[in-house]
Parts: sequence; C-alpha cells; structure tokens
Amino acid sequence: MRNQILALGEVMMRLEVPHFQKLKQSRTLAYSFSGTGVNVLSGLSHLGHEVALVSSLPNNPLGDAAISYIQSLGISTSYVIQQGNYIGMYFLEKGYGLRPSTVTYTNRLESSFCQSVITDYDLDDIFTHAKAIHICGISLAISSSVRNLVFSFAEEAKRRGVQIVFDCNYRPKLWKNGELAKPWYERMLSLADICFMTEKDAIGILEMQTTGTTRQEQIEDLIPRVIQQYQIQTIAGTIRTVMSIEEHQLQGFLWQNNSITYSKPYYFKVLERIGGGDGFASGLLHGILSQYPPHKMIEFATAAGVYAHTTCGDSPIATIDDIYMLMNNESVELDR
Repeated sequence: MRNQILALGEVMMRLEVPHFQKLKQSRTLAYSFSGTGVNVLSGLSHLGHEVALVSSLPNNPLGDAAISYIQSLGISTSYVIQQGNYIGMYFLEKGYGLRPSTVTYTNRLESSFCQSVITDYDLDDIFTHAKAIHICGISLAISSSVRNLVFSFAEEAKRRGVQIVFDCNYRPKLWKNGELAKPWYERMLSLADICFMTEKDAIGILEMQTTGTTRQEQIEDLIPRVIQQYQIQTIAGTIRTVMSIEEHQLQGFLWQNNSITYSKPYYFKVLERIGGGDGFASGLLHGILSQYPPHKMIEFATAAGVYAHTTCGDSPIATIDDIYMLMNNESVELDR
C-alpha cells in the first residue's frame, strides 16, 4: 500500500544567536537541524501521516545528532545515508524592531547531501511505499550536480507513478554568475502534480506578463495560465502583508479544478518567521491526503501556516486539534 510521503533535500544545522544579539556580540549558539523537507515532513508527521526523509548526512557524530533530532520529529530516516564529513549550516540572527533577521549560510556545497549522487540511493527501497515526494526549488540553485540529483529523483518518481510536490521557494540571491532559473523551473513544473507558488514566482521566474494591479488580480490571471501550460493539478500559495517585523497578515489561495478558493485573512504576531511556509505546505498536503473539500483545505493550510509562526524553531509541530482551534477562533488565556 502506497501511503508514505517522502521529501528529498538537504538537512542543515541551524545555529541561532540568543537574545536577539548579533553574531559578533554572542559567544554562545543554540543548535538544531532543519531544511524544507524536514519541516514539511515534521508538519505531516504531527498531523498523523507516515513520512520519510531522503537525504545524506555525514558519517560522524554530527550526522548521528541530526538523525536523532529528525527522528524526534516523527520522521523516518530509513532512507538517509551516511557518508562524507560535512553538513550545511546557517547562522540565524533574529531581528528586533526595525532591524530585520539575517541568515548566513556556510558549507552547503561541501555537505554530504550536496556531494551525493543518484547511485548512492536504493531507489527500489525508497519508492516501494511512496505516495508522493516533496522537492524544494532551493535545491535547483545550489549546483549543477544537485540539480542532476533532484531531476533524477523527480523523473524516477514520475516513472513509478509517485506524485511530485514542488515548492518553488525561489531565492534570487542563490542564482549566481548570471545563471537563469527559468529553464530549470520550467522543467520541474512540467513534472509536478502539486505546486506551491505565487504570482511573484510566475512573474519573477517564468517572466510572465499581467495587466493585474492587485495581487488577487495577478493571481487570478497568472496561476490558471501556469496550470494550463504545465498541466499541474493543484497550485496553492499565500498572500502575505507585513505591517511590521512582528505583525503580519496571511491569506491562502488554492487553484484546483478550474476554480480558486481563498481562506479568510489571519492577523497575527510572529514569533518564528522561518518555517511558516512549510507549515502551510504540510497543512495543504494533509487536506489533499484527507480529501478535504477546497474551502476546508485552504482554511486548514493557512491556519497551519499561521500556527507555525507562533512556535519556536523551523519545524511545524501543530496537531489537528491545534489547527482547528485556530480555524474556529478559539482562544483562551490558559488551557487547563
């Protein structure tokens, strides 16, 4: 029975500077492990789904620590191989007031995952029980070898009838030396069944034109054209309004079966910005897997994304009850 949800991607070590300090001020760091795939699978695991990570980690105590952490989130590491010596890391300096948060990456190209190749993995074992595999667009920007790995997995998944979930996660700064993202995104979109993107991705990556002046007008113009051109079943995303670093508004949208559905807008204070989009993604995938109707699906996904902004760390940990409480506007000072 195919009921396992996979995610392919790099595991990174998150090193957070405490007490809103700058890196140069602090002599201590709090560490954990993260990555888009880890985060989405954590969200799905806490919502009751069977999930497994496909990745590579160093064959040393650092890799062992990462595996232990990932397993604590309810994620199977049966398909994680251990080889090499390095893990990608990022240093997080949390902003305060008008000062934004900053992230500094290191060791990505040398990481065990980014040095791995398709023949390192047992594809028959990996895809035996797989229903879907999640792939993050950030992987396309790292290097040509990582792109080859990602497309090899995506094409093999397609050949085996496994659904492909693609999150655009476009980061312009990662595309260096004039290299264009468009052809690689077009190739992945042609393989995808479910996609997370916004009108900004259609404009910025695919270079599509629109006469719409508001975000909703642009979404309703561009996203159906993406669906038609690349034959994608479902596209979902969010409209974010930032009032301040701490105060955001989030509204979800879902294009499915030739129609669009919006969630209600949520106004909230942000505790943790990183991982909020992964909370939305895991909520939407839960709705698809649970065969929710479109309105319930996008409401659940948006509430899951909002909830992820209110918990420490990158990885979503909300339960179904947590998300329903948010959807139903239930708020208590103390849950006894």
